[in-house]
Amino acid sequence: MGKRMMGIYVALVLVFSGMLCRLYVLSSGELLASAANTQSAFLLEVDRSRGVIYDRDLVPLVGTHRRTVAAVQPSPEANTALAEAINEYGHPIEFDPEATRPYLLELGEARIYAPYIEMFEIQDRYSQEQLAPHVIGYLSPEQDHGAAGIELSYDTILKQYEGSLSLRYTLDASGQALRADTMPEVVRENYQNPGGVVLTLDADIQRAAQTAMEGVEKGAAVVMDVNTGDLAAVVSVPAYDANQLAESLYDPNSPFVNRAFSQYNVGSTFKLVTAAAALENGYGKDTPYTCVGAVDVNGQIFHCHWRIGHGEIDLKKAIEISCNPFFINLGLEVGGKPIVSLAREIGFSKAAVFSEDLSTQSGTLPSDNELRDPAAVANLSFGQGSLTATPVQIAQMISTVANGGYAVTPRLVAGFTDDGETFLNHTPSYAPNRVISKRTSDILRDCLVSNVEEGSGVKAKPLYGTAGGKTASAQTGIYLDPEDEDSEIVHAWFAGYYPAQQPQYAIVVLVEGGESGSDAAGPIFRRIADAIHLIQLK
Repeated sequence: MGKRMMGIYVALVLVFSGMLCRLYVLSSGELLASAANTQSAFLLEVDRSRGVIYDRDLVPLVGTHRRTVAAVQPSPEANTALAEAINEYGHPIEFDPEATRPYLLELGEARIYAPYIEMFEIQDRYSQEQLAPHVIGYLSPEQDHGAAGIELSYDTILKQYEGSLSLRYTLDASGQALRADTMPEVVRENYQNPGGVVLTLDADIQRAAQTAMEGVEKGAAVVMDVNTGDLAAVVSVPAYDANQLAESLYDPNSPFVNRAFSQYNVGSTFKLVTAAAALENGYGKDTPYTCVGAVDVNGQIFHCHWRIGHGEIDLKKAIEISCNPFFINLGLEVGGKPIVSLAREIGFSKAAVFSEDLSTQSGTLPSDNELRDPAAVANLSFGQGSLTATPVQIAQMISTVANGGYAVTPRLVAGFTDDGETFLNHTPSYAPNRVISKRTSDILRDCLVSNVEEGSGVKAKPLYGTAGGKTASAQTGIYLDPEDEDSEIVHAWFAGYYPAQQPQYAIVVLVEGGESGSDAAGPIFRRIADAIHLIQLK
């Protein structure tokens, strides 16, 4: 009996032991499975990239400024290294010692080499010294699409080359990154793809023009290839900081306005069109005119800036001294319609369209009805009245004179690239169209060079070689004090080409409210021309 009971007892113990073992195995597996299921991947985005905007030589105009950021995996080791870095570099590094998930940290000048800290050099889209900000434009506040300039106009193309740089961490059930000997996985998805848009701008010339305009409160400068119409530099001041747009929203100087593409009163620069129309219609370059200090046009008196008169002068001298009565007489002789017709052929009153969302203003020319009034013709002849034009259009005028008489079409986008090294394709360019004879071009070039050498444009004479150009002080009809006729805002211009013997570039400078084209705009022209010379020596 006892043996039988003992056997039953042993059997029961064995059965229960097996059941316990089975339960233990099952529960352990479930726990392991549960633990595995509670682990998750965490993706920390380090940086995003977008298609590149290049200059004509495939030099990047965006993404040129770099900074260092750290991806921090919270841990005692990382916190200790960050705390030590604060003491070493002497400036605060705002890390979060209570963080549980990986995070990005701005390092400034600091460099930290420690476990659980990964450093990355990333690109800022725009720099503080951004080249051509009014052309490049800027992104939306969300940074996901273009909002102005080339960024907006070619948003679809630039988006094709978008990419990202991220780190993939594994988190445990509590949401903390699992600490292991392995580094987080670096995930690059089309990051910093070199494809993008190629502009006609030259980074070196653009930088030189921006530097030359420093100190100007409001104004613009344009550099144009006289043979093709390609824009090598487009400057508008003041400029905005694309990284701090809010700071410019209420600036009374309107930094978002691209003054290089805006229309203004142009004054005496337009005398070149009047002279060209007269020469094309048989006027002799040596035909004399006697300036007595004023001219009466149907009872309206137009004064010369030299009230006692310049005496007998010819075309070259008239350009050198910018004599208004001379050009009024010239305009009345040739008539308003031939002047307006030639101006239109050159490009006046036509907007330069670079893309669907990017163009200049069109400017204005007097109507045929206006030109029935001789006084309107007189005003047009020396660049006043209802005439307005953009700095780009003035550059077209200078190009026509400098290149032998051919009107050019402005171009800003040269084409596209897929690899940042070669052109994928080019945008169309338009063949120059002859609008004045070579003879007329030669006469005007000779006059403009003489003006820089010994006329009103002497302050624009480059240190290296010489140039041709014309000053202007353009009345606006806008007064700071309506009761004070001496408070009229007068814009200063200098429009010319460089070098004189084999012209390459039209250079146009506008200084809003600058009064004297000779004093305010001429020296800026000289600095740009000299910089171009030095750039070409590289």
